[in-house]
Amino acid sequence: MNRKIPAKMARVFAYAAAAAAAAAAYYLAERRSKQTAARYRRAVVGSTAAIKVDAVRVALPGCSVVGIDAESKVRDQPLGLEETLRGARNRLMTVVESPEADGADLAIAIENGLVCIRDGVDPEDENWVDLAIVVVRDLTTGKESLSTSMGVQVPSSEVAEWAEAGADGTVGAWLAAQTPGCDKQDPHAYLTSGVYPRAAILEQAIGAALTTLRHAP
Repeated sequence: MNRKIPAKMARVFAYAAAAAAAAAAYYLAERRSKQTAARYRRAVVGSTAAIKVDAVRVALPGCSVVGIDAESKVRDQPLGLEETLRGARNRLMTVVESPEADGADLAIAIENGLVCIRDGVDPEDENWVDLAIVVVRDLTTGKESLSTSMGVQVPSSEVAEWAEAGADGTVGAWLAAQTPGCDKQDPHAYLTSGVYPRAAILEQAIGAALTTLRHAP
């Protein structure tokens, strides 16, 4: 005799199956990322910021990671994908041409920028997200790949106040100055209530760039 599963129980089963599938996909991605990372012994990062260098170290376990000064040659707060990418590529070229790149396997550059997303209906409706662009170059093969981090929404009111105050520095620094407990280097942790700190976001983006490197032309 067939019995119908109650709708509530069926939903529970569906959620459990979806959670299991997501966990399996995450595990597989982490495994592949670590297998890819294991091929590299030395990496040079176009920044001395601890949050960036440490994110590369986590993404490349067992790899020697060195951070060097590398100017982005764009504004302190890049706006839009194009300027953000230009800043990352400028940092990357400094790394590639540096003495530290001799004997290294990878050159890595990271640049965060603010990107405005409009819905196309109301021209005054602005949604701002902070995201990073990561560019990775294999110094042995010359192959290069890039990825973006997930975007974290920044309140439009804060962006507007930052702009009205002269647009000095970054929006993260502005937000930290107005908000107790907010780190100017990691406003992501504050904005996401500690769920997605910047280091974790960067680590994932670096891993994505590394795993697509072999497909680069």
